[in-house]
Amino acid sequence: MSLLLSLLCCCSPGHAADSPPAVAAVPTAAATISATGFDPERYEPAVLRLTVTQDPQGRDSILDLTLIPSRSELIGKRVTVPTQELGDLLRDLYGRLARQQAMDVANPSSPSRRLHQLLLEPLSADMQQLAITTLLISADPGLQAVPFAALHDGTTYAGERFAMAITPSLGLMPLDVPDSNADSRRKLAVGASEFDGLAPLPLVPQELERVTPDSGDERYVNRSFTPDVLVQKAGEESFDRVHVATHAEFLPGGPGQARLYTGTGPMSLRDFANLRQRRAGSAPLELLALSACRTALGDKDSELGFAGLALQAGARSAIGTLWYVDDVATSAFFVQFYRYLEEGLPKAEALQATRRAMASGLIRLKDNQMLGVGDRPLLSGLTANQQRRIASGLEHPFYWAGITLMGTPW
Repeated sequence: MSLLLSLLCCCSPGHAADSPPAVAAVPTAAATISATGFDPERYEPAVLRLTVTQDPQGRDSILDLTLIPSRSELIGKRVTVPTQELGDLLRDLYGRLARQQAMDVANPSSPSRRLHQLLLEPLSADMQQLAITTLLISADPGLQAVPFAALHDGTTYAGERFAMAITPSLGLMPLDVPDSNADSRRKLAVGASEFDGLAPLPLVPQELERVTPDSGDERYVNRSFTPDVLVQKAGEESFDRVHVATHAEFLPGGPGQARLYTGTGPMSLRDFANLRQRRAGSAPLELLALSACRTALGDKDSELGFAGLALQAGARSAIGTLWYVDDVATSAFFVQFYRYLEEGLPKAEALQATRRAMASGLIRLKDNQMLGVGDRPLLSGLTANQQRRIASGLEHPFYWAGITLMGTPW
């Protein structure tokens, strides 16, 4: 284990070491994850540390890739790539995703394939040999914006092959396995479907109803969803999962300029900071999911956006989106995701299973309904316009690769 811990001091010059206890907890999590109903014989997590530095001339980026398995020694690789190429590849990939263009994954030079070659492929053989199933990706600023789920190895997308989560800092990660007592879990769901000056989100009421099927869950929609309700209710120890469905936006200038729209108006991203104080001395919030547009990214001053701030506010895990998303697909995605959670899958595996279901066509439109795994209805009563938007299917990674888990993967 001492070799594993040394990584954080020596793998990348110029980067501060993360806290050793975070890495030390990974084997413990692997051994006890069966408490969630997952088979420990097949569950194999690892930390993937990605750092980037510039060469002295500034023309090339030096990528250091380090795999920290839970049951064996660390493995490190180094890749050099022109800085301009790295930026161009990421912009090209985002462009193809946003326009829902063909990903051209048969072409090794396509952005999805090329970024996989740079960021994942150097360690692919090692991950296969170690049977890695779950990646906790600790990436430098700049690389945190990479849509890892949309990277392709020529056979399959990484988001289908791996369960994954992003962390801004291993030292701040609580890697212990949470209490598995499902009877004590309650969900808080809040959202807005009507706004002044913004497009309506008509599926929000139905989404909130379907993600809170249990009698102990609570919902606050439109005018009943206020900033105070979100902060006060999410601060109650009886709630361990909070789901927020609404509009959000980032403006230049850091966290104070970011806004989440409640049913009575916008609230500042800074208001999330009150959650840590309200839950002081009690169990942390297990999950804060933001079913809103582009909540996983901010500007250069707050790269991880609302989801990143949720981690700073004390949530063990947060879910946000990397780009502007279709509300029909996103609502269906989250309803299926919570069903997998209720079946006992860890958070990262529940997201992976939902990605697979959407990419394979198991989440699909039939008449005016969205059907999920086992043909169970996810949404109903879709309008002709909503049906038309998704009539060609949801297999393209635009619909599922941008929904990103940050923080603890289980």
